[in-house]
Amino acid sequence: MNKLKRDLNPIHGYALMIGGMIGAGIFVVTGEAAGEAGPSVPFGYVVLFPILLASALSYLIFLSTPLGKSPGGAYIHISRTFNNYFVGFLFMWFQFIALLGVMAIMAISFGEYLAALLGWTNVSLMATVLLLTFYVLNIVGVKWFGMVQLAMSGILFIAILVLVIPGLFHVNLDNYSPMLPNGMEGFISILPSLFFAYFGFEQIAQAGGEMKNPQKAMPRTMFIGSILTVVIYFLISFVAFGVLPYEQLAGSSSAMIDVAGVYLPAWGKWIVVIGIIMAFATTLNSLVMVVSRILFSFADDHVIPAGFAKVNKRFGTPHVAITVNTAIVLLLIWTQTLGYLLDVSLQGMFLMYIGHAVAMIALPFVRPQLFKTAFIKPSKTVIVISGIFALSVLIFFSYSLIQTVFGLLAIWTALGIIVFLLGRLQGKSKQFDYGSHIEKEWNPKEE
Repeated sequence: MNKLKRDLNPIHGYALMIGGMIGAGIFVVTGEAAGEAGPSVPFGYVVLFPILLASALSYLIFLSTPLGKSPGGAYIHISRTFNNYFVGFLFMWFQFIALLGVMAIMAISFGEYLAALLGWTNVSLMATVLLLTFYVLNIVGVKWFGMVQLAMSGILFIAILVLVIPGLFHVNLDNYSPMLPNGMEGFISILPSLFFAYFGFEQIAQAGGEMKNPQKAMPRTMFIGSILTVVIYFLISFVAFGVLPYEQLAGSSSAMIDVAGVYLPAWGKWIVVIGIIMAFATTLNSLVMVVSRILFSFADDHVIPAGFAKVNKRFGTPHVAITVNTAIVLLLIWTQTLGYLLDVSLQGMFLMYIGHAVAMIALPFVRPQLFKTAFIKPSKTVIVISGIFALSVLIFFSYSLIQTVFGLLAIWTALGIIVFLLGRLQGKSKQFDYGSHIEKEWNPKEE
């Protein structure tokens, strides 16, 4: 039986979610959007908060149902709502592809940063060492993953406090005038890329099979974690644009190091360095864990070959899924074919969120019995309004992107269909009962 160990508590959940969301980009390229939107960038994170909440509401509802006890996230939620494995698989397949690309670029970026710091010349080798380090950590048990993720997130949080608190006393509000040097058009143009900073809020859903009391713990962790992340993003960027003029930040490749140099002693840059290292580490560690649970969920449902769902008897981790994903990422690193995944990463995430929002709107109408099992049950009016709001914004963000990656998206869709058909063919040959399995998590009649 493919059974994971419930060794994670809510504190580990915060470390997984917040540590996974706060990437090194907030330290290194905080000013990248300054050229387009000027000092309005910090307020972009605030403007996006309602969109984040509307998108998160669907997860809060689904995770509070018995579906929250299983990993798989949007795949489980969508497939169980529409009673259709393929629909759930296809939307989650896009996120799986996207996260493999993000995982690879994170390993390379982390490798580039440490290689430069240590004087190494072989970035691919450094990226490989880092990736394999977190591979081993994820193999030996989710408990070790949680403890190390918590420790690294704690160090990251301390580094942020050291940067932000003194920085608030050195903010010059004159730097915020003019607020919109390129008008509202410039501000709106940066919102899709800023929203990418919030990608990963749903990662905690993949811990459903390993979190203690998941139906109550995960929705609470996701809601509070989302608020904390918005506050962190706003404060870091508010200090950055308040301490240095946006023109200076726009031309900086190490924004927060330049900012820290204004008000911290000479050792201040090392606080930034530590923060960057921890941001890279927490993100890469969480990705190794999260992406493997997606593959595990596919295989556990027999929509891909079931062997990917094998769990290590000693460590209780999905070692096959972790190993396969790591091998794919290593192949991307060494063959430098990352672009084929990265080009569709942002679009893939948008498509997954769109599918999940549709499932939330449909849930109380097409699967009312499942909806009744949720601890979090907003009114149908709230669900429909929130869902339509999230859908409208996500489709707006997605529209301009899909035209540029349509060809690649079609290729990955075709590949996903082939993988799905192979999995179903194997499942049928083993007489797997797809009909009863799709309801067993929530329907007592099927237990």
